[in-house]
Amino acid sequence: MRVYLDSNVFISAFKQEIGRGVRPLFLEAEEFFERAKTKNATLVLSELFFEEVERHCFISKEETIARLKKTGLKIELAFIQGNIGLKFFLKKTHWSDAVHAAVAVKCKCDAIVTFNIKDFEKIADLVRAIEPREFT
Repeated sequence: MRVYLDSNVFISAFKQEIGRGVRPLFLEAEEFFERAKTKNATLVLSELFFEEVERHCFISKEETIARLKKTGLKIELAFIQGNIGLKFFLKKTHWSDAVHAAVAVKCKCDAIVTFNIKDFEKIADLVRAIEPREFT
């Protein structure tokens, strides 16, 4: 299975975030990473993913890659050239999620793993969005 990883999942794990209602987002993220490793899933990562991680966690792209590889996760860097159909996605969601969705579709991902499901509702016919705890 190929899944596009929204940066909020990595960020939640790295920063040990707790969500509303004392929801342990970081534990859900860590459990997702374990299941992804067990299932030999490929995590597709975009340049925007790395930019957001660096902005929120202050770690470089290289360090992020090293951390993910150290856990045994299978990752793929999405190098997209040419038109990714961003205009279409911008009609359905805001800029950063439009980029994430366009890359996920272009890279033929089976799902987007994110804590922000509602941001991707309008593109569910193209690629489904699931929360980390839904990945089985």
